[in-house]
Parts: sequence; structure tokens; C-alpha cells
Amino acid sequence: MHKAIATASVGGTLEDKLQAISAAKFDGIELFDNDLISSSMLPSDVAQRCADLGLSIDLFQPVRDVEGVAPESFGAVLRYFEYKLDVMESLDAATVLMCSNATPEAIADPDLSAEQLHALGGLAQERGIVIAFEALAWGTHVNRLSHAWDIVRRADHPSVGLAVDTFHLLAKGDDASALNEIPANRIVFLQVADAPHLLMDILESSQHFRCFPGQGTLDVVSVVDAVVTAGYRGPVSAAVFSDVVRAAPAAKTALDAMRSLLYLEEQLRLRWDSTGLPDAPRPQVVLFDPPPAPPSVDSAFVEVAVRPDDKDFTDLLGQLGFRHAGTHRTKPVSWWSNGGANLILDASSDLSDHRAVALSRPEVTALCVQTVGVADLATRSTALMWPSVQRQRGAGEAMLPGLSTPSGIHVFITAPTGDADDWHNDFIPVPAEADGADEGGWLGIDHIGMIVDPGELDEEVSFYRTLFGLTSGPVSEFVDPQGRLRSRVLRPAQGDLRVVLNVTAAGRSVPTRTGVNQLAFACDDIFAAVARLRQRGVDLLNIPDNYYVDVRARFDLDYKFVGRLRENGILYDRTERGEFLHVYTQKFEGRFYVELLQRLGDYDGYGVPNTYIRLAAQAVAQRPSS
Repeated sequence: MHKAIATASVGGTLEDKLQAISAAKFDGIELFDNDLISSSMLPSDVAQRCADLGLSIDLFQPVRDVEGVAPESFGAVLRYFEYKLDVMESLDAATVLMCSNATPEAIADPDLSAEQLHALGGLAQERGIVIAFEALAWGTHVNRLSHAWDIVRRADHPSVGLAVDTFHLLAKGDDASALNEIPANRIVFLQVADAPHLLMDILESSQHFRCFPGQGTLDVVSVVDAVVTAGYRGPVSAAVFSDVVRAAPAAKTALDAMRSLLYLEEQLRLRWDSTGLPDAPRPQVVLFDPPPAPPSVDSAFVEVAVRPDDKDFTDLLGQLGFRHAGTHRTKPVSWWSNGGANLILDASSDLSDHRAVALSRPEVTALCVQTVGVADLATRSTALMWPSVQRQRGAGEAMLPGLSTPSGIHVFITAPTGDADDWHNDFIPVPAEADGADEGGWLGIDHIGMIVDPGELDEEVSFYRTLFGLTSGPVSEFVDPQGRLRSRVLRPAQGDLRVVLNVTAAGRSVPTRTGVNQLAFACDDIFAAVARLRQRGVDLLNIPDNYYVDVRARFDLDYKFVGRLRENGILYDRTERGEFLHVYTQKFEGRFYVELLQRLGDYDGYGVPNTYIRLAAQAVAQRPSS
């Protein structure tokens, strides 16, 4: 497929944008008029620069508010459009985007809009140019694809066609069925963009939260499927007009956009393979075909960078019930376990681990996931252009390919237990009796939480989704005593890996740390586990008595049970599927904390109603003592 990107989707000067887009292997661009106006390059210079970089100018955009205008003002519109056609001839661009009128003065008269589009089409036809008319989701009167198609149909001009934008179509609540009655030869351009599910004004969502395909929750692939299956063979262009995206470096954004289009192609291929009838013809389109995402993804271990001989931290692990389970065969790395929960302590230097900056230890630096087909997954990551982690691998050690997420967390990949590339093989076991008995009370890693920079959230979602096939739930927002917290949960279709991505918006006086800040472990008896933690002196988060009064009222709980919750500092939630009990430690050196939880029945959430209580209690705990 011919892959393009809007220059408005990339930050920097036009020269920077073109260089980054070419380096990311795009075929063409949508040239945003403001980028051209603000550039020192003449239109002919831009055309030559694009040709030198191997980029076609697939669309010139946008021409706005040119239909539904008062008849007495339409002469000025025609004059303005003539100037833009001159520019397009110098650019050697053959398609121009026209957006529906979004001004308060727009006239609600489809016949008038069609008449005006017909006149504009006549001017375009004289220059060999085609108009792609688009319904903006916030257009005053024309704000749905069906509205735009009605006007294009009424205009009845060979140089006036339809632009389909997945964001504008899906954000209004429509779906791919909106394309059912539209002939493919009347669709002249396809723009793709995604967005998370947010209850807010569409324009605000577009400006701040629109993202590349695969980073949100919109069903982009179904719309692309409908357009391509109908016969469209033009450019597929990433059109994301977001201040967050433009704030990122141009090269990084262009790569992120290319990954999203590759992922979109793969999803389209999988869709055709799974739903197409054996004898039914499928569109003859070459699509991205890497090794598939793994069928199941589980958590294996979390790595913490520590200082050599950090007795304070290992003592803390002992209080939590972890024991020293193994020593790495060649590196200053140790394995600690508590039942099915595994931590790896890495005392290697920042230099030997190829870290760009020195760490303030202890700090959570890596997650290891377990899946089949480790070599194929490494090939998939290369095809998607995700950066790998440089690491020394001794003879006979597990492959453990490592990748670096956009936020800087390393993700290692291990084969299942017993395989040659199983991470356990790299350690010499320490007998349990030599260093304390393993209580076996913890079941394993339930989820990890991390704070990411707002500008890296979409790319972080893209990493887990395109590489491992994790899907994103809706965005949750919480009031933080020091600001606001936004969360998204990522999970695979099969497997126990759960990653919670958080973005904070705190006041200027509150320093924001990024990275893993939460390690959540599951257990089978939280009351017994908490008793052991308190007996060993673990400092748990203090929960106010008022919470337990409220929780009893909300769930009509037995007062004795509520008393046990209060006595142990345990938080509680319940749904129709089951119950959830959880407790938190204080933060370790202000960096991260441990959550211990128990799921009863089929409870599948994270105790969302208790998030504010946890945030408030942590804020109190972090307050300097007087």
C-alpha cells in the first residue's frame, strides 16, 4: 500500500519534517498549507526536495470553509481558490482537501453547498486537479460522512470526490457501514487516525488526543477494510492533528506513524484471512507480513537495578517474603523469589548495561515476558523498527532478546519454563534451606504500573500493541490531591501480562518521576499475607477510618469483616463478578511501591474506586514531617 503522512502530524520546520518522513520510508505526504506558508522554500523548491527524497505530494490541505457560504461572499472564495491552484501547480500536487464549513455563518443548504462545490470543481478540472471533500466531525452543518457524500453526489462533478477520514467518521458514532452506498471511484483520499475513548468535545479530542492507528480504541481497520475492499487503491495517509504528537521530535513521530501503518496493514491482512470465504476473491494488495504477534504473553520477572551489596534493599525483600533463589552464572545479578513472584536484582554498572544516564538505585528497569517463538518475536520487533537493548550474552545463556520501550523501560523476552531459552537456565539455584524457606504465598506478578511522559503515552501503547498484540482499555481519570492521574490498561488476548500506563498532571511544585512505580503481586490469602508482612515490620500505607465507614455503607458488609479490613489496612471492591482485596506498602525511597492483592471469583479489575484513597494516603505519607 502507498503510505503517506500529513506534515501537520510531525513537529519541526518543513525541512525537518520532510527529512524525517523520508527516513521513515514513507511514500508520500499530505502537505499542510501552514507548513508551506511558514517555510522559506518556494513551492517549486518543495516539489524538488520531495522528489529528491523519493516522496510524492499526494494531497494539498486544507482549503476550509468554502461551501455553504453566503452567495455574495462566494466570489472571494473563488478568487482565493484560484491562488491555491497556482500553488498546487508549482507543487505538482493533483489532489486538494476541502473541509466542511465549521464557521457559525455556515448556511444549512445542501443544494447551495453542492452548487458551490460544483463551481470549485470546474476550476480544479481546468488544472487537472481533484477535490477531496471531507466532513469535519465538528462542521457546523456537514459533520458526518453521509452529509459529505450527499453534497458530493448533488454536486455531480468529475473533479469532486470524497475524502474518508477514520477519526471524523468514527468519532461521530458511525461505523464502516456508512460507506455501503458510496462507489469506490468517488473516494479520492483515505486518511487514518485513532483516538482513545473519551467523553469530551470532539474538537478537543482531535486537538489533544488523536493518535496513530492502533494507539487508541477506534475500529480503524474496519473502515479501511470497507474502503479498500470496495476498490480504493490510493494513498493511505496518517493524519493526526494533535499538539501532543507535534511536540515530539520529528524523526521519532515519523517512525511511530510508519509502525502504525504497518500494524494497520497487518490487521487488515489478518481480518481478510479470518473472515474471507475460501472461494471469495480478496483485494490484490501487498500488505505487511511479519511473524505474527505471540498467541499468549505472560509475566516472567521484574528487574531492579541495585547498588552492589545493597543490604538495605535485600533486607526489605526478606521482609516482603522473598528469598535469594539463584545467582547468575556470569554477571553480578541475583534472583529472588516469593512463591511464583520473581525479582531480578542487577548490580551491573550503568556502563556495562549501556545505560544513557546513571540510575538512582534501587530502580525498576526492566520487565521480562514469557512467550513461545522468541526468535520470531525478535524478528517481528526488527520489522517494526523497535530499538533493541545491547546486552552481553555468555556462552550457553538464554537468548533473552531485549527491547527498549519509548519510555526507556527494557522488555526482555523468555521462552517457557524448560525451554533452552528459559531465563531460569542462566542462574545457579540456591537451596531453600541455605537462605530461608520459601513461604510460597505469592502467586506471581498481577500487573505493573508505570508513569510515562504525556508525550510518550501513545507511542508506549503502540509498543505493546504492535509487538505483543496487547489491547488497550478505556482511559480512566482520577483526581489526585496534587493534580490529576490518567490511566490505560494494556492486556493480551491470552496470558496474564497486565501493564498499566499512567500520566500525571501535577502542580509545578510537584516533581514528576517517570518509570515503573508500582509492582502488584497476587496472593491466595491476603489476611495471612498481611499478618506476615506486619510481623516482619513492613511499613504499609495508612488508610483512614472514614474509608471503612464508607465501604461498609457502599457494600452493606458485615461489621466484623469491615473490622478485619480496617485492622489490616486492606482496601475492598466488589462487582457482580467477584471481590478484590488489596493493600499497599509505602514507597521505597520515593520511587516505587508494592501492591499485594487477592482476586475472588472472576473479579477482573484493579480496584478503581479505591485509587483516590491510595493517592491521598500516599500524598499524606510523602508530606515532610513537621
